[in-house]
Amino acid sequence: ETRTRRSGTRRLVKVGMCAASPMVDDLLAMANDEIASLIPSNFFVDGSAVSGKKVSEAASLDQETLYKAVLKALGDEDAKIRGGGQGIALHMEAQFIMSKIHHYLDTDGDGEQDADRADRTAASMALVIGGVANRLGDVEVAKSTVNRIAALLACPSLDVQTACAVGISRAIKVLPAEQGTETLNHYLSGLGTEDAATVAFGIAGVVKGVTSKALCSHGVLDRLEEAVNDKKDAKKRETALRTYQALSLVLKNIFEPYAGNVLPQIIAKLGDKVAQVKAAAEDAFKDFTSLLSNYSLYAVMPIVGRALGDSASTSWQARVFCLNFVESKVVAARRQVTSISQSIVPSVIESLSDTKAEVQTAAKSALTTIGNELITSPEMKAMVDPIVSAIISPGDMTNPCVEKLMDVTFMNPIDRPCLAL
Repeated sequence: ETRTRRSGTRRLVKVGMCAASPMVDDLLAMANDEIASLIPSNFFVDGSAVSGKKVSEAASLDQETLYKAVLKALGDEDAKIRGGGQGIALHMEAQFIMSKIHHYLDTDGDGEQDADRADRTAASMALVIGGVANRLGDVEVAKSTVNRIAALLACPSLDVQTACAVGISRAIKVLPAEQGTETLNHYLSGLGTEDAATVAFGIAGVVKGVTSKALCSHGVLDRLEEAVNDKKDAKKRETALRTYQALSLVLKNIFEPYAGNVLPQIIAKLGDKVAQVKAAAEDAFKDFTSLLSNYSLYAVMPIVGRALGDSASTSWQARVFCLNFVESKVVAARRQVTSISQSIVPSVIESLSDTKAEVQTAAKSALTTIGNELITSPEMKAMVDPIVSAIISPGDMTNPCVEKLMDVTFMNPIDRPCLAL
């Protein structure tokens, strides 16, 4: 993002990554940028054909010349260049770019030998054709585009699957409400019977397209919770967890308010006996917790604390994940964790006496990080290791810790994390 001043006001102009927006109209912000500023000149076969031209003029330029450069940009390693290529492609002549992309996809990359580049190109193309369908506003084109993108969901690349979901969301906006609901129900009916990734990212794409209200109004969360708790059908559990992961990647912060309902379900399956379900839960936990804002910790940490305190219901694998999450947030959200340290530290301390060595190790690491990162009192910083040692081995280390503590002359206030520890 770059800041510019125009008419005495400040506004944000998105360059390159504008194509990531779900609304094609947002790309108009690039109308005053030269194509050469989005994609290096060496991407063009004939630089003079596009020199000094604007993105909004893309449809009037030589389409073949432009497409050769755009195709190269769509698979570039640089996300900014890919975003620029997507933005230009969205402004090209619709029928031309759609036919070119369909040919590329029908021929499985049109002879592309670099698998990683082919994946990046396919992901970009899913975004482009979804955006073009949105711009055209034609129901039939949108319907066929949704089906075309859905076929790409079989690709094992997570980046491609995520891009496909976003592409579906752009095209689905054009369809009448009843057709959007029908498509959503189609994917929901595939829970446990079809490919997990196809169903998961299909649901995420449709939900994003018909707005996140569908999570409740269309019973999506209820269906997913039912599937997660299905003890007899491991495939259903896996698909539901993959869907939580997909919703996290596609909806991002829009999905955050559902943490209170979703996170306990994910934590409960981190120790599932079926390997595929356990792996799906781990991926869902990582992607869901990564989207959480610092302020959400006021609601999330109590959930994590209850999971750590309930060793009878929470698997040891889940407790390790929760402890690692707590430790990661100590550094990333120091102020928020400080204010709620008194509610989370006791659960971490309790984990030190866990029967599993892995849990003990994670708890010791988390507790040490809490002490070193959150305690500001200079006198107490030097006491972190002795206190942690005393908590871990009270029989042997309590007296030495107390003796050291008695020798401390306090010259600074004792803060909340210190008292919690």
